Amino acid sequence: MKAPIVVGLFLAVATLAQAADTAYSALRAIGKRDGQEVLNHVLELRGRDGTPSPQVWKIVIDDPRARGGIRELEVQKGKIVGESTPTSRGLGNPMNFNQLNLDSEGAFTIANQEAQKANVPFDRVNFLLKAGTGGGAPVWELELFDGRNGRSGSLTIAADSGTVLHRQLDRPHGPAMDDHAYLDDRNNPQPPRRSSDDADDRDSDHGPGGLPGFLNRIGRHFEKRGRQIENFFTGK
Repeated sequence: MKAPIVVGLFLAVATLAQAADTAYSALRAIGKRDGQEVLNHVLELRGRDGTPSPQVWKIVIDDPRARGGIRELEVQKGKIVGESTPTSRGLGNPMNFNQLNLDSEGAFTIANQEAQKANVPFDRVNFLLKAGTGGGAPVWELELFDGRNGRSGSLTIAADSGTVLHRQLDRPHGPAMDDHAYLDDRNNPQPPRRSSDDADDRDSDHGPGGLPGFLNRIGRHFEKRGRQIENFFTGK
């Protein structure tokens, strides 16, 4: 079975990934410039064509002083490269980052694993992070695309636990997943296995709460990033 991401391209893609921001590092750039309080007003993050990370993140912030009530910031390589105040559109509630335990790289890993199980190829991902229904924990919505076949499917992933809440994956090649196995997987979703580093990240939530804990996790994220990228392609 051909893997959705070709392992032989690891070095080239890893070089590109290192030049791009994850969602955590994009948020860090916003908080560094505008202060930590601004993170309490983030409505959504969007990124297109991630391989695994997009080159530009668009971050939408609730701002009553702005025209239309929102600001949109674009972050690239750790810097804010664009800012606008578009007309207001229907967005949800600000996210609670105390419930954000899954960075965009982790969401990509889960999507890659699900696509491999379903024998669905893809080569890029569109990301959306937003608050859950009724102001619940943030959720990742990922759209998968394959260069030859267009849209391959979509997944919704809980950003606090890594649980796959919804999946729709097209299968252009190979047999479909066994129906019983698929239903068992849906009815008994399992969060991704956590390394000792991940446990350290989660344990930090039991210390001083709020944004300092979130930003502390961002700092440790950078230390782990190199080996995490390799895990995306090897499936470890």
